[in-house]
Amino acid sequence: MGNSVETDLMKLIVALNQSQSGGQDVHIEEKKYGLIGGSVSHSLSKRLHGLIGGYAYNLIELRDADRLGEVVRMPGYYGFNITNPYKEAIIEHLDELSEEAEAIGAVNTVRKLPDGRLKGYNTDYLGLMKIFAPGSAEGKKVAVLGTGGASLSAAYAMQMLGAREICRISRSSERAANGIYGYRDSYWHDAEVIINATPVGMFPDNGRSPLDSVDMSWDKLSSAEMAVDLIYNPHRTKFLQDASAAGVSTIGGLGMLIWQGIYARDIWEGREMEPDYSLAASVMERLLREQLNLVTVGMPGSGKSSITKQVAYALKRKFIDIDRAIAKDVGRPINSIINRDGIEAFRGLEYDKIREICSGNYLAVATGGGAILNEANRELIRENSVVIYIDRPAKFLATKNRPVSQKRGVHVLYKERGQIYRDVADVRVRNRYKFGAAKQPDGKSRQTMDKQRMKPEQSQYMRDIKRFARSIAKKYKQHIHEIVERDMRGISGQAERDR
Repeated sequence: MGNSVETDLMKLIVALNQSQSGGQDVHIEEKKYGLIGGSVSHSLSKRLHGLIGGYAYNLIELRDADRLGEVVRMPGYYGFNITNPYKEAIIEHLDELSEEAEAIGAVNTVRKLPDGRLKGYNTDYLGLMKIFAPGSAEGKKVAVLGTGGASLSAAYAMQMLGAREICRISRSSERAANGIYGYRDSYWHDAEVIINATPVGMFPDNGRSPLDSVDMSWDKLSSAEMAVDLIYNPHRTKFLQDASAAGVSTIGGLGMLIWQGIYARDIWEGREMEPDYSLAASVMERLLREQLNLVTVGMPGSGKSSITKQVAYALKRKFIDIDRAIAKDVGRPINSIINRDGIEAFRGLEYDKIREICSGNYLAVATGGGAILNEANRELIRENSVVIYIDRPAKFLATKNRPVSQKRGVHVLYKERGQIYRDVADVRVRNRYKFGAAKQPDGKSRQTMDKQRMKPEQSQYMRDIKRFARSIAKKYKQHIHEIVERDMRGISGQAERDR
């Protein structure tokens, strides 16, 4: 990549010198590209191309399909990415197709050729191939959920990877009768690789799986070894979480997005399409840090709020305490809500607030101790977050202003919830510390200690909790690095829990 950039720069300098020596006015037109789709406001493509390319990139939301031909020929643009629902419809507006795009019947990349003609390519299939480990799909039976342009690219990618058989699955009974299987058709239920190529579960309509509409559990897909979701927001869709709970190896669509974007850039700029793993890995780590929240779970009184607030400072992101946010909305403290309205009423408010907050990005969030008791809450928390379990021994747990802990006892709650906390978390951190309990260092005067007490930011308590928070921030970054390393290796049939 570096050599190509240097070469382009040298050519630009030579052109400038030639123009200036000939007395010509110099005008450099900035290259401009864009993404055309029906709903693109939440797309990461603009951010992605800002990281991999030195050009302008715009998101173009097109609701009127009749204007597609007009938009793709807008002056000033050198190329486009195409997303749903136009990957098939765009073809009639192009002058030429690459061999792969013609075979697939779908286009996600358009380049304006020097003579002004438009040529369509497909880099989706290349991106999907990249997220499979070498040989992992060879000889496998594959089921692709969906029948749109994304499913066509997925089926072609699996063909290139040597899949034994490829089934496309439709919710429409009419299409299922034309060589495409229905969800309830048992013929495809023994597939070893299952790919979600539908938009079901994508933000902002997250929290759903395409299998939910037919009430299908992963128990019926007992041969499944790998589950792939082309969706990248949220990072862990319900489809992937359900598969992971069944022991199926999983991977999301961020890697595919990055690779198809790199290949699209190479096409636009006339570069050799060689995989740049270093670039892909660095971009994925950057995007994940920007996308994934840090969410803490743990027993009431374990220090989640105080610690997470300091983690937020360490990571330079906004801090939100779910319980305090609920109390602010209602205008009453949590213990008043529980005592007056009942615990079930509070849990309903808690679910709504978790859904609202955890759908965001780049946040540090402290949850209430009982938030994980609701399975729906657990799924929402895990969708777009690295989950940190702050595990504090029961004998150290505070109970003041905590009505559930006072009523049932912390030891009982700890025994009931401990395994749930461990299951929902990506990282477990033990908190056995008594912040601010350190002894006075030798040689430090009482006058100095009194001054520190008057300045909370310099107190022993604050120094201790900030140190602990920095260790959690480090674990958060390390976990994201591990995600990147795993996804760069590609998915294989060796099932491991999605972390």
